[in-house]
Amino acid sequence: MNPEVREIMLRLRRSKSDNDHVFVSPKTGGRLTDVKRAFHGARAAAKIHGLVWHDLRTTFGTRLGEARFDAVTIMALMGHSNVRTTQRYVRATERNKREAVQAAMLSSRGHNLATRVNAITQSSAVA
Repeated sequence: MNPEVREIMLRLRRSKSDNDHVFVSPKTGGRLTDVKRAFHGARAAAKIHGLVWHDLRTTFGTRLGEARFDAVTIMALMGHSNVRTTQRYVRATERNKREAVQAAMLSSRGHNLATRVNAITQSSAVA
């Protein structure tokens, strides 16, 4: 939970008594028991179409990847026990792909091509 979300949660809690729930089911008046059902209601109320629960997880994982966090950290934050599961949620973005290609570009100074032709050329020059 980031500091902004924590502050919002604390503010919501302050307006409740000790025995009250922060998030209350409109049907039962008790605590919410199915977050996914509440998500669907919130999505409908906000008039957002086509968004599914896993889109939120994918966005979270992808944003962590864009922020250059390693796979193990992302895995832990997403609650996965296997990094392969995490890989399903982290998408390659156009920005990251462009940056990766840019990072792999050769400059005119100090880089040798990593090819067989270059290795042969260099060994011929030494001989």
